[in-house]
Amino acid sequence: MKKFLSITILLILLAVTIIYQKEISNYVIVNFIYKRDIVVEDSNQYKLSYNFQYLSKTDNFAPKNEKELINVIYTILNNGWDTFTFYCDIKYKDCIDDVDALSRNSALLSTLNNFVHPFNSYNVLYMNYNDLGRVTINIDKTYHDNEIEILESRVDEIYNNLIKDDMNTRDKILAIHDYIINETTYDTERAAAITSNDYSYNPLYQSHKALGPLIQKMGICGGYSDSMALFLIKMGIPNYKISNADHIWNYVYLDNSWYHLDLTWDDPVASNKKDILIHDYFLITTDKLFSIKNNHQFKENIFMEAALNKNI
Repeated sequence: MKKFLSITILLILLAVTIIYQKEISNYVIVNFIYKRDIVVEDSNQYKLSYNFQYLSKTDNFAPKNEKELINVIYTILNNGWDTFTFYCDIKYKDCIDDVDALSRNSALLSTLNNFVHPFNSYNVLYMNYNDLGRVTINIDKTYHDNEIEILESRVDEIYNNLIKDDMNTRDKILAIHDYIINETTYDTERAAAITSNDYSYNPLYQSHKALGPLIQKMGICGGYSDSMALFLIKMGIPNYKISNADHIWNYVYLDNSWYHLDLTWDDPVASNKKDILIHDYFLITTDKLFSIKNNHQFKENIFMEAALNKNI
């Protein structure tokens, strides 16, 4: 009788093993073989502590759904890590399909740059993954160490020359806004090459980065918005960038409200090539922005604070 029971139990265990072979295999691989590969390092000095509606920082590196997956990638960027490996939760059956789809969605991935410090943003983001739910992110950053050193020194110099202790926050933002515009020429050649998809164009300036306006005195919207973001962060002002397929600008939290700030459109190109400074896009609400009817549409399900900002 005991021998019969032993054989029966053995057969039951064998059947269970066969039925759940994949689940057991995945569990063993993830929790015993791969688990030791998870290394969570300290963040760098450019990590931002702001909270946003669309995404949030996480310390859970076993995402259970697409939203948690996006939060993991955002956290990797925000922490300034160059590489990081994480694992899909074993119950997240569509994880690798979502990772694959996300790897092909360059528009959404690039949007994550808007919510991190410019020095933690990526130029190229590589995603490697396998069927067992192991995902490795490798990041080629937008700014190199020598560029960061130059820009930090330049930002400090400009800030110390312009900002006085008796200025309120709005006046400080205005001083930086006016300085960048007055010192920068819009890079019409690069903008035209981008618009026409001229891949043969060899740019003379790094006008798409803060190096353009702050060092080379040439900028397009990416350079204007990155430059302004560096000063906003230095002043401890919550902010991120809003973008669409054609344009990018700053979004600023001031006096318990959010406001749009677009230096590119406040630095229009005059037919006589004279420098012009306007304030039409200086700390305005979403309603005001839309009333002007320029190229400022955005996805309200991503830039949710701006959608909530309507009618303020």
